[in-house]
Amino acid sequence: MTASLVLRLDPAAVPDFSYDRHSTWAGSVTLAGDDDVDLFDAAPGILRMPDRRESEFMATSGGPRECGCSGLGPAPFC
Repeated sequence: MTASLVLRLDPAAVPDFSYDRHSTWAGSVTLAGDDDVDLFDAAPGILRMPDRRESEFMATSGGPRECGCSGLGPAPFC
């Protein structure tokens, strides 16, 4: 899988700013293999980074092998 992800900061963040609490993440994911997999079947899916951090996501647009995604919970990167 290839992922292109961004962290979107909430401009109304409070004084005790935390990326986990005051930001959201989104982007796109593309499957690399030839497996017969549909990203929309993962509801929610789990995105696991090479360093083992992970978070849930929902497919939001696109096709079964390349789609937009919206993160659920803290970003697994930053």
